Amino acid sequence: MRSHTILAALAAFCFAPWVWSAEPPKTVPALEKKLIEYGWDVPTPAFIRLHIHEMEQRPFDGLIFRLKGGTNVLEPAEWTESQFAEDFDNLANTPWEKFTDNFVSMLAASKQDWFDDAHWSLIEKNTALVAKAGRIGKCVGICFDPEPYGNNPWDYRITAHKDTKTFAEYQAKVRERGAQFIRAIEREFPNPKILTFYQIALFRQFCVPMDPEERMKKLAEHDYALYPAFLNGILDAAGPGVVLIDGNENAYYYEEAAPYFAAYHLMTQRAKYLIDPALWNSYRTQVQAGQALYIDQYFGLRTEKVLGYYMTPEERPKWFEHNVYWSLFSSDQYVWCYSERMNWWTNTDVPPGAEQAIRAAREKLQAGQELDFDLKPLVQAASERRAAAKE
Repeated sequence: MRSHTILAALAAFCFAPWVWSAEPPKTVPALEKKLIEYGWDVPTPAFIRLHIHEMEQRPFDGLIFRLKGGTNVLEPAEWTESQFAEDFDNLANTPWEKFTDNFVSMLAASKQDWFDDAHWSLIEKNTALVAKAGRIGKCVGICFDPEPYGNNPWDYRITAHKDTKTFAEYQAKVRERGAQFIRAIEREFPNPKILTFYQIALFRQFCVPMDPEERMKKLAEHDYALYPAFLNGILDAAGPGVVLIDGNENAYYYEEAAPYFAAYHLMTQRAKYLIDPALWNSYRTQVQAGQALYIDQYFGLRTEKVLGYYMTPEERPKWFEHNVYWSLFSSDQYVWCYSERMNWWTNTDVPPGAEQAIRAAREKLQAGQELDFDLKPLVQAASERRAAAKE
């Protein structure tokens, strides 16, 4: 009898939890996927202040903007606060409403010497000035573009002391500088999100099992050899509220859904081959996987005849919609949308169907719907047209 009593009590406990559990919420918050605009149409705070209401009609959650006062923060130039006064004023008086997730731009091209403390004293001050602009402008963070549009600070092969300092010595120093960089930002801008157009996703070939010495030997010959050390340094010193976003610029060219998920695995798992194991927990909790879009690729606007050039006017928006959908689907939170030969903010040369494609993809994702078309035959048809044109 006693066993039957116990079983009955267990059954009542297991199969009628609603009797004692709290009432479930009537609504569940939507997943916060964010689409950020950037391109050759990058605006300044002065332009934004004048046009923000029209700009916010576009289907984005925010934008990346550049400061009139300066952007190349790694250049060891003597910047002053006065040269940013106009930027500060415009940002303080911009009535943001719909654009909730904005980023101020920092660029990386530089002639600086990683071992020069005087250089880095200036770099820290310059970095803090741009970070201050971001705070004043109520941004969510900084967009750090590591691509060197000019002198490349990441290439060990051309560094000032290559003949006297080993790659390992350079890595150690660059890691120190990465820590200084994030501390300079946080002094002016607590808990920022740092959106980068690429991080470890750039180094796919090194994120596989191999002899560690061989990995370092090959990495030393890479154009961005010192960049992973800089990222490790950022993680060394970043406060717990800092978030790093790997923007996975390689996603520009995807023609199907699968590569988005392979890239997500690369950014969240395999990337740890280039991260100090002591930082693995910080990496997993503070680094997000992002994705990227490239409008000129899909609509055939580039100077070279890419696949989009061979698509029909009806097919191009479909490719864009497909990539908007899967990039948002597969990102932790952020996707950045890049363009060159068009301007969202002056409505110049915006491809027909581009805005509608964004809205359609976002509506389907928000509603939990699948795409109602298959991209594969459209890509196949365009590929055949391209092949025929080359014959």
